[in-house]
Amino acid sequence: MAMSLSSTSLQASHKLMNIPKFLYHYYESTRAPFLSMSELLASEFSKIMDEFSKNDTTENGFDLDWKRDFYKMFRPYTESFIRGKFIEKGGQPKLKAPRYLSLGPCPWFMNWYKNPAEIKIPLDDIPSDSISFTYPDSMMSLLIAEDRFEPFAKFKQPYHGRVYRLEELANPIEQYGMPDQDDPINQEYGNRLVEAQVWDLNLLSHHTESV
Repeated sequence: MAMSLSSTSLQASHKLMNIPKFLYHYYESTRAPFLSMSELLASEFSKIMDEFSKNDTTENGFDLDWKRDFYKMFRPYTESFIRGKFIEKGGQPKLKAPRYLSLGPCPWFMNWYKNPAEIKIPLDDIPSDSISFTYPDSMMSLLIAEDRFEPFAKFKQPYHGRVYRLEELANPIEQYGMPDQDDPINQEYGNRLVEAQVWDLNLLSHHTESV
């Protein structure tokens, strides 16, 4: 049975926690925001990966074929997993693939793009039954939880592989804090952000009108 959480209590709960009040979306300014990699045609996916490999100054390594292939396989798998868990917790997703945002700023993403841009959205603008969270980003969280990358096995924590409603974020954030991008230990754990997944594109559309 799906766990029912009061929308009112969920929307109010973050005011009692020391968590950011805004969501951030980062994207290439020459493209529309809130695109889904999972919904791209194979040719468009390869084109974007080519752009990432040229512009990305992080450790993603999208120029490596095996990383591209793994991403293309594991992204839909992860999205199906978090969608199912979200529904179990009473979420009401209207999308097969969510749109991704960071809870609080994550300037690290600026390094992914040649001409980066960001959109800032008040957390209160998104109804609680249309947003889920993972700590850290969903792919990394599930990757570690399922022991798919041996070097990260020693970093496994209780929050890996978990999908949270807003109300539930109190536990990992109070225990572990928000990921610190300047902390080498957090980076070693792959903890760069608390990822937010929005499951209704209509809730984001009015935030793109001035873009």
